[in-house]
Amino acid sequence: MIETLTSSESCTEDASGYCAQHVSRSEFIEVRGSRHHLRRWGSPQAPLLVLLHGWMDNSATWQFMVDQLQHDWNIIALDWAGFGLSDKREYYAFSEYLADLEAFLDLVSPGEPVRVVAHSMGANIASLYAGVRPDRIHSFVNLEGVGPFPNHLATLAARIGNWLDSLSRPGAGRTVHLPDVASMVRRMLRKNPRLDQARAEFLARHFVEPDSAGGVRIAADVKTFSFIPIFPHAEQVETLLSRITARVLFVRGADSFVSQAFNGHEAALQRRFDCVGGSRTVLIENAGHNLQHDVPAELAALIDEFLEQDQ
Repeated sequence: MIETLTSSESCTEDASGYCAQHVSRSEFIEVRGSRHHLRRWGSPQAPLLVLLHGWMDNSATWQFMVDQLQHDWNIIALDWAGFGLSDKREYYAFSEYLADLEAFLDLVSPGEPVRVVAHSMGANIASLYAGVRPDRIHSFVNLEGVGPFPNHLATLAARIGNWLDSLSRPGAGRTVHLPDVASMVRRMLRKNPRLDQARAEFLARHFVEPDSAGGVRIAADVKTFSFIPIFPHAEQVETLLSRITARVLFVRGADSFVSQAFNGHEAALQRRFDCVGGSRTVLIENAGHNLQHDVPAELAALIDEFLEQDQ
């Protein structure tokens, strides 16, 4: 069952902040017994394009990039469980998100392989899925999702310990509480100087929800800060990457923390790219982790060019 809402985001003469050129439509769909929110852009008759956001984010993150796409797509962007307007859960794990992705694709594209653009956590989930179910992914643009960092095993015990500690404090966790949306705008501009005021205002409105103190907090379940910290190690990830048959474009930001994490480990990173036969890799200068915010026009052009070869 799908419940449709009309988005309030539109371009008017007296609109303040960012003016969306393509207005999204909000829907709610049931995935594995949980109510999930998704956004749609474009014509339902156009070719399907699925967008998957990263950790501590939601489907509104794609608006700037969507506005720059030149081709007509039937775009569906999911809010992962625990993020945005989707339902919360008792716990969060990559294995659960893999199952969510399969169920979601079965609903929106039953029996047909899909084109996917995914970022960070979403790209890592989609990479694993594309190796497990290679027949379900036709083309894949991977933004900053390169699997575990070089220090993954060194920090494993600490991460599991932190997760165990979180179980003894139900409802506790580290989240961000601020007095108002304007405070979130200032925080976003401070953390990412590539954002302009209008885009920061747009993101802030979608990034927060009211808290019990009369202020706002990040619109994500506090328990998503404490994922079950079991993620496939490098050899397992590379095994699944080698099974991918989709056309793959890897895109990274030169100034992202992902690129910085692999400084001195470039050979390990290249090995992961090489696991995917025929893949292409692009490094964008003057861009950080959130490519869809920092360089939406350049990113959209890359995606249009890459996916145009499917037509």
